[in-house]
Amino acid sequence: MLLGGEKPNIKQVAVVTRNPQFNKLLSRILADWRFFAVEDLSAAKVIFAERGVKLPEHEGQVVWLTPMPLSEGEFLELPISLTRLYHLLESHLFPTPRRHIRVILETVVDLKIENDWFDGCLVSLSGRGGRITCAHEIPRGKVLEVAVKLAGKVFRTPAEVLYCIPAGDSPKRLQPQIGVLFKFSNDHELDMLRRFIEKTCIESACVTESIPLNDPCVSWLDVPVDPWNVKGS
Repeated sequence: MLLGGEKPNIKQVAVVTRNPQFNKLLSRILADWRFFAVEDLSAAKVIFAERGVKLPEHEGQVVWLTPMPLSEGEFLELPISLTRLYHLLESHLFPTPRRHIRVILETVVDLKIENDWFDGCLVSLSGRGGRITCAHEIPRGKVLEVAVKLAGKVFRTPAEVLYCIPAGDSPKRLQPQIGVLFKFSNDHELDMLRRFIEKTCIESACVTESIPLNDPCVSWLDVPVDPWNVKGS
C-alpha cells in the first residue's frame, strides 16, 4: 500500500517494526508531511526499522529505532522526537533541507498593522512563520504583529511579511495570502511553538487513524504534555 497515491519519487520511505499500530501511526505522520510510506523496501529511500528486526537486502538508508544509543549506524532514540525525525528525512532526501515542520491549520488570527487590527486566517504554521489569508494585500517587508489562539493560549509575536500572493492566483484562492516570518524575542517562544506543532502532528495522525492518544504505540513518540510550559534555556 502506498499512502497518498501512486507517486514514485525520492520521498518514498518505509516503516518496519513489530508493532502494526505504530507502523500505521508513523506512516500517517509521514504522509501528512508529504512523504509516502511503502511496503516494498526496494522502493524506499529511507527505512525506519525497529532495532532487532531482520531486513531483506535493499538499497535504502536504514535508520534504527532503538531505546538505547548505538555505537554505529544511524538511529533515532525512543521516544522519537518529531523534529529530529523531520531533520533526518530532509537531510537524506533533499540538497537544501527544510528545518521546520509545517502543519495545515484553519485558525482565526489577528493582525496588527501600525495602530489598526485586521482579521485573517492562519492556514499553515511552522516553527518560524506561517501563511495567512487576509482581506487585503500586505506588501513584502511590512512589519506587523500576529496574535492567534493555539491550544487555548494566545500566541503573540512580531512578524515580517516575506511575500504576498494576490487574490485569484488560483481558482480556490479568493483572498490574498501572505507569508510571514516570526520575530521571536527569545528561544523559549520558538521552543513552545515547535512543541505545539509536534503535538498537533501526533494528535492529527491519531484522529485520522482512529488511534486513541493513550494507545501504547503513542509512547514510541515524544509527545509534549504542555507545549506552553517549557522552561526557557
